[in-house]
Amino acid sequence: MRRTLFSLLTAAVITAVASSAVASSAVASSAVASSASAAVAAIPHHPNFESSGPFAWWNNGGFRVNNDEWNPAAGPQMIWANSSSDWGVKSDQAAGNTAVETYPAVKEDFGNVPVLSLPTITDGFTESMPNVAGLDAEAAVDVWLNNFGTEVMIWVDNHGQTPAGNIIAHVTISGQSFAVWQRGVTYTFALNGNETSGQANILASVQWLMQQGYVPGGSTLRQVDFGWEIASTGGSPQDFAVTNYWVHT
Repeated sequence: MRRTLFSLLTAAVITAVASSAVASSAVASSAVASSASAAVAAIPHHPNFESSGPFAWWNNGGFRVNNDEWNPAAGPQMIWANSSSDWGVKSDQAAGNTAVETYPAVKEDFGNVPVLSLPTITDGFTESMPNVAGLDAEAAVDVWLNNFGTEVMIWVDNHGQTPAGNIIAHVTISGQSFAVWQRGVTYTFALNGNETSGQANILASVQWLMQQGYVPGGSTLRQVDFGWEIASTGGSPQDFAVTNYWVHT
């Protein structure tokens, strides 16, 4: 009888411990699932601005955040923003596509001020792109000169894209190495390597083009943009985000 009672008590304790372990495991699994879900859900709850309009835009602090689905073949894209330095998109572009479909970007207008009248033109950024198979996109500064007559791009984080035209030079700007590409009036400074956080010396890049005779010395600054040229997200909705951005002139 005593052995039977001891056995029953032991079994009860083991059952209670096992039940507690299972419950703890369930709580841990729930926490992991919640954490994973939070990591995937890049669009915040109730952002200050949100739109799926192809050319939707929002003004904030002298900047304009723009969805810019300029290619008629573009897939769906949702833009959101809390500020010009805290914004992003969820973009869904076809698998295997290599042509740029969208350029969601933060933009600042300068009204064609002479480039050489400015002591500096520098922007700083922190951005992220999805780590998925089939991604074809790059993060880039897009500078418009001479009332949108000349385009100067600075590619900083490239995954699968090739600049238009041909390489005309290899240069070092502010200690960083770039291959310079040209097609017509579009010039691309493609960084050797990728960075998701850094600065781009826009003035020095334009000055190099002036010194080489590619753009006139009297060129004017119309607009500075920063965002992603997106060709493919592998055929599924993916998140892109900017968590810091500024321009100094």
